[in-house]
Amino acid sequence: MNAIELLETQHRDVDDLFARLEKGSASEKARQKMFDDLADLLAIHASIEELHFYPAVKAAKTEEKVEHSLEEHLGIKRKLSICMATKVSSEKFAARLRELKEEVQHHVSEERSDLFPKVRRILDADQLEAIGQEMTSTMAELQKGHPRHDVPLQTIAPMPMATLPMQSWLGSRVVPHIGRLLALPLQAVGVVKQVGKLAMQARETATGFVRGVQRGLNRGKKREA
Repeated sequence: MNAIELLETQHRDVDDLFARLEKGSASEKARQKMFDDLADLLAIHASIEELHFYPAVKAAKTEEKVEHSLEEHLGIKRKLSICMATKVSSEKFAARLRELKEEVQHHVSEERSDLFPKVRRILDADQLEAIGQEMTSTMAELQKGHPRHDVPLQTIAPMPMATLPMQSWLGSRVVPHIGRLLALPLQAVGVVKQVGKLAMQARETATGFVRGVQRGLNRGKKREA
């Protein structure tokens, strides 16, 4: 299966899981299992695109489109993290799931209408097949764990297209218990904005402290004079 065929298969599987979750007729346990499957699939899909597909097509003069896709992945991961921190039985879950679905569908629509046609023109069948094999191999490795657990740790900035986000000890054991805490800042104003605001406050505090000390020293010199 070539790279685009594999990604489109996953797109259809994601659509199916969203549809099944939106029906709401299953038990809470069954719905949780469906959502976990969806979260794992979205995590795997993003990873194989970021590790294999995007680097390959970026080298083929699609850099601007790839950067845009990576930014969209970041937004999807943030919304997915918020859903993961919400109980499926909660009244808020349906609304948050709908927001996640809309962001995913927007991303998929842009890939289908813009990125994929361009990639088909640039890369030949053998190249797409080779990328597909790499993606399939990575997908098999990720399926051995629970890749959704690592998603909250990937929400500060677009994921570097370099290393495989293997299921870490932190991801598998700690993140499931603190996912709610990690998601709350994302829901409010976004981790990036908070980090930037805190950094600015720290700089302002440090600058104010230095200026205050300098004023004190200057007053001391005037008295001595």
